[in-house]
Amino acid sequence: MQIFVSLSHQQEIHKAQLMQALNKFLPSETVSYCAELIMLHKLHLHIVVERKSRYGDYSPHHGKGNRISVNHNLSPFEFLLTFIHELSHHTAYVKYGPHHDSHGDEWKKEFQLNMKPFLEAKFFPYDLQAMLAKHMRNPKYSQSADVKLMQVLKKYDLRQSDKLVLNDLSEGEIFRMKNNKISMRKLNKLRTYILCETLDGKLKYKVHSMAEVVRIDL
Repeated sequence: MQIFVSLSHQQEIHKAQLMQALNKFLPSETVSYCAELIMLHKLHLHIVVERKSRYGDYSPHHGKGNRISVNHNLSPFEFLLTFIHELSHHTAYVKYGPHHDSHGDEWKKEFQLNMKPFLEAKFFPYDLQAMLAKHMRNPKYSQSADVKLMQVLKKYDLRQSDKLVLNDLSEGEIFRMKNNKISMRKLNKLRTYILCETLDGKLKYKVHSMAEVVRIDL
């Protein structure tokens, strides 16, 4: 994958610096192309500490470049998907202005267009390639809203291979959330979320099916 046919000496230096910074976050096959995307769109990429509420975000800054941030602790495939997700906010902003629906049809078209070179390159593992192709037919506001995609992404995140998520538990099992002492029982699946209740049955919660949990044996 390539955007620029040739680069000036200064551009070569800039690209090399970007690639060095990106190398530990992205799949190796995508580093060069993503560096060129940053250069083409004059983006400021900020790799930031984990935010529980989001994987990344985009902020337009007139005359000062455009800011994309991505959480530092994502797996390489998740980092790539998040980067292209946020890049698509930028290209949608450029094409359609500030008043389009942030995750509406315009953004979806841009996301599909920007992901196309990566899907055509077919460097993803077979099951992830198939799941991404399905996801991109009608991309959601976040990959976390696509549980099946998240399950496949988890397979290729070596840091999470030994982590237990709510979806791994059987109905009726007892658990607590990571960093939370409240014990709950898993009830029925609702789509992206799973209905759970406290052990006394007084409170019910909708918990994301890919939330990390600790199993409790009573």
